[in-house]
Amino acid sequence: MDSLLVSKDLLLPLALRAVVVFAFLLVALRVAGRRELAQMTSFDLILLLVVSNAVQNAINAGDTSLTGGLVSAAVLIGVNWVIGYAVWRWRRVERLLQGSPLRIVTDGKIHLGALRQERLTMAELHSALRKQGIAGIADCKVVTLEPDGTLTALRRDLPQHLPAELVHPDAVWAGPT
Repeated sequence: MDSLLVSKDLLLPLALRAVVVFAFLLVALRVAGRRELAQMTSFDLILLLVVSNAVQNAINAGDTSLTGGLVSAAVLIGVNWVIGYAVWRWRRVERLLQGSPLRIVTDGKIHLGALRQERLTMAELHSALRKQGIAGIADCKVVTLEPDGTLTALRRDLPQHLPAELVHPDAVWAGPT
């Protein structure tokens, strides 16, 4: 029964370790770059599994109790919720934690410095364009690497609309009438 419960004196250190590990991983993923977020290879999956196992020990410090596991999980979920709220509420926090979009192509011309900065190859750029139904770089008005690691492209031959033109007059869809 002792393995189910943990001393109240150990709850605060468990919570603090969970927050520190979460912050470390957030910074590490931010430093790794956007490209790593969108393109998970088998190597990335193995790395994710190994890192999760390594940080598990850092979070629980050998505590295998049910309470310790629940406290750690609750703290991680809580920290994730707080960060999600802060990102939603404050644009500055969003830019700090998630980054800003990066222009890769403008009017059919590639920004080579942006490709180098994000370690993005021409083959990867062409592949992303093909997935969006675009034959080549010259057909693009804009290609942007989004903060989540995805590439979005706007074709030259499609009309562009102002955001105000895209807003529906009804704030919420009421369903079929």
